[in-house]
Amino acid sequence: MLLNPFKFYSPQTLKEAAELHSSLPETRILAGGTFLLSSLKMMKRKGLKTPKNIISLKRIPELTGISANDQAITIKAMTTIDEVFASPLLKDNFQVLRTVCRNISTQPIRNAATIGGNLTCRYTWTEMPSTMIGLDAALHFTDAQLNISSLSAEEFFKASAKTDKLLTHITIKRDKGAAIAYQRVRRSSSVDIPLLSLIIKTNFQGKKFTNTRVAVNNCVTFAPRDTVLENFLSQSTASPTIAQEALDHLDKNIYDTRSGEYKQHMFRVSIKKAVEDLVKQAK
Repeated sequence: MLLNPFKFYSPQTLKEAAELHSSLPETRILAGGTFLLSSLKMMKRKGLKTPKNIISLKRIPELTGISANDQAITIKAMTTIDEVFASPLLKDNFQVLRTVCRNISTQPIRNAATIGGNLTCRYTWTEMPSTMIGLDAALHFTDAQLNISSLSAEEFFKASAKTDKLLTHITIKRDKGAAIAYQRVRRSSSVDIPLLSLIIKTNFQGKKFTNTRVAVNNCVTFAPRDTVLENFLSQSTASPTIAQEALDHLDKNIYDTRSGEYKQHMFRVSIKKAVEDLVKQAK
């Protein structure tokens, strides 16, 4: 399918890209391209208005790479999903990113798709948002003057992932003592996108849950935290019955939103498995 006409820009510096982004009207960003090209085709098929300008970030070296120290990991926005997956820096609480990356589509897609594109595409079913919220990640943006501003992943998705700035990088604090459980259910055997996913991160003091975060992707709204389940777990210990008890302490607004009986059942199965996984880690 031929796309509607647009002007294509390929800046080579972050400053040039930020200036173009702030000055050009009706603009979309090309990161990995996997979401954008599909979106442009869909918009044309439906007769919708398409953007007049496309800005590619692929030639900007400042936006690629991963680094880590004792305090945090930093992932630049144009780092591909496969580069994240293969990074030897994914240790401690960062290890879950390898599992999440492996779940994203196929190898050709992972070679092209970027972590920044996954986070800012504004599709509610993408893999990374709930994980970034669960890990308490910070997203960093730049304006045309290269002034950096930051938002927690939770704040960003509460605002429906809207921004008039460019995402430059993501940081996640290192937590060597974290226990993490991640669960995901695919939509179907032939379509490898999630029906749902969730992450639970906690720190055990003995067998007591502390500092617990639960982030849930119901794939129809932007990922939120389940503070009801968080509060219950943070007052609990890793007992043989805690996984079953947890199912009586959920924010039903998250799990019941546009969810049929099967999806609600799979949420309960996934939550129970996640808590059971954490109980094993506590031992």
